[in-house]
Amino acid sequence: MITTPATPPFTREALEIVFEKSNFKSFQKTGYRSHYWAPLLSACSGTRRNEIFYLTPDDVLQQYGIWFIRIKAHDAKTVMSGSVIRDIPIHPTLQRLGFLEFVAERRRTHPNERLFSEYKAGQEHAGMVFSRAFVHWIKTTVRTLPDEKKRLFDADFHFPSLRALFSAEALRSQKEASACRQNFGISNGFQRALDEALTQDDFENADIEMRRMDLESYLPMLYTYEELMA
Repeated sequence: MITTPATPPFTREALEIVFEKSNFKSFQKTGYRSHYWAPLLSACSGTRRNEIFYLTPDDVLQQYGIWFIRIKAHDAKTVMSGSVIRDIPIHPTLQRLGFLEFVAERRRTHPNERLFSEYKAGQEHAGMVFSRAFVHWIKTTVRTLPDEKKRLFDADFHFPSLRALFSAEALRSQKEASACRQNFGISNGFQRALDEALTQDDFENADIEMRRMDLESYLPMLYTYEELMA
């Protein structure tokens, strides 16, 4: 049985403030496209922060006419590094915002690098380094708010709260449990690495379930990167 995560999910009211055009623009940094795409990927696909920062252009694929993100293992203690954990269909919202075009550009200019190579992992995962910048931005945002709006952030929101929101909304929209497990890796996340390749029906069903999610019902207006920075 899939349960909602313990991490507090962002509320729509909080996201209205976080993703407000000028505020989201303030988080952008030249050469750091992760500041745009990482929050959106987590909110629109349920990917974890370290999963996002391990992605390469080759991890965004099309099969049976369906675009998806392939999440691979990078922890040799649990499963062979590079093994596939799960495949996540790319929601139309991410496609509308230009994610596939961004990947195509990275594939053309930096085919052998990670999609978001601006954060160098060093002794810790790049996702954790990014997460610190994200949390700092959230706290800076809250400090500028009037007291009545600061209360919207009483919960301890941090980057995993975006994934928690996606998970909660997937359950609310009565997403099929098996598709939830495949997309989120909530239960038995490494089983995908042990199974045979997914069939065409598997891909199509997962894509249908992803498209059923009405992201616009819980996300504020989102702008393409070009619109945001204009």
